[in-house]
Amino acid sequence: MGVIYAPHKTFKKVANNPKYLAVAIIVLLFIALQSVYYYNYYSKISYEQTMPPAGQLSAFTSSGVNSLYEPQIANQWVVTQGAVITENYQDYINQTFYGENSLQFVLPNSNSLSASFEQFGYTADCSSNGFTSLNMNIKQVSPNAAPNSGSITLYTSNSTSSYFTLDITSMLTNNRGSWNNLTIPVGGSEWQSTGSPEWSEVTGLKFSITYPSSSEINILLQGVFFRGQYLTQTGALGSGMFFSIAIYSIFMQAVFQWIILAVVSYLLLKVLKANNIVWKPLIVAIGFTLMAIVITSIFLVLSSLTLPEISCPYDLPFSTIAYSDAIVNSAAPTSQALYKLILEDTATFTTLTTVINVFMYILQIIFVTFAIKAVSGCTYIKTITQNTDSDTTTIETVNVDSHSELSYIKCIVIAVVTVISTALILALLAGLGIF
Repeated sequence: MGVIYAPHKTFKKVANNPKYLAVAIIVLLFIALQSVYYYNYYSKISYEQTMPPAGQLSAFTSSGVNSLYEPQIANQWVVTQGAVITENYQDYINQTFYGENSLQFVLPNSNSLSASFEQFGYTADCSSNGFTSLNMNIKQVSPNAAPNSGSITLYTSNSTSSYFTLDITSMLTNNRGSWNNLTIPVGGSEWQSTGSPEWSEVTGLKFSITYPSSSEINILLQGVFFRGQYLTQTGALGSGMFFSIAIYSIFMQAVFQWIILAVVSYLLLKVLKANNIVWKPLIVAIGFTLMAIVITSIFLVLSSLTLPEISCPYDLPFSTIAYSDAIVNSAAPTSQALYKLILEDTATFTTLTTVINVFMYILQIIFVTFAIKAVSGCTYIKTITQNTDSDTTTIETVNVDSHSELSYIKCIVIAVVTVISTALILALLAGLGIF
């Protein structure tokens, strides 16, 4: 605690009598506090799950990059006799997650069309703990008349004899000739069941539509997937796995920060020709400067109490609540609007964490300044043992050149450069996935 209320005296003592055990205790405190903060943070943020997964949302309407090795998507749909299925690369919703084409169904001179994808290759759990809705983007190019009826059928357990059916006629009467997003609730009592269907094992679907009179039917589909299930990272991993990953990441972060701070400051001291610097006092004193991240971790834990429970949509990645403009702009308009609300709800938390992080850098610069000042003038005794064939000699080297102690101006400059350089290197390592 002397680092906090008497840093000058404390770093002098540390430099003259460096002990690694104290640094180890500081690192353990940091790991414990950051683990609590991470748990509080990631247990309050839920991320929307989809089926197919977010990176494969075009699976039901696009052949994708593996079309040379997998059946064309058009061949996997069963349609009314005479209907032609094609992948339309001119008329589609230009949204990153939906792929670069729609699936087009054209049936001449008929008043009804049905199209079924009987086996997804996935199993969608639409029970009480699973997905809550089926997303479907549809464009009724022709006819211009409103349909008499429309329905969605969900097959279960890879069978077409057990299924749920829902009338969606009211969803199909508006926005004809334009893309229309349908969010169809699943798992409810409004669905009619046939056979012995199970909401926990939805494995296929069928879309049916009927018009008042016969004409050409031209319909496009895109973005067909299940959504509405939300998981936190702590829930997805389980507490044991979550803490294992968190502790490893925090430990690596602390160790890398300690070593980089020490190495950068050592090199800068050598550039300034502070030749009396000894490595052990320096690295232990720098280890004590990690008290800055311990102190700010306490405030971070407290700040996490202000974070409300929030739900992020499927097209914002499973990471944090802060995203770049490029990521936000690639999301659907509804998700972008939701993200604005998330930013408003988390404004207090974001402000607090920003202030805490700035405070951490300032505090670290102060501590590194005192550490450099103390080490440059310390009287650390270094014991060297020399063994020969006939004798063993112990030599004690004393760093007594206290007159070479650096001025506070030089120490502050070294501290600023050291902390900034370390922050940049740590950001690079984090980007590479080191921790």
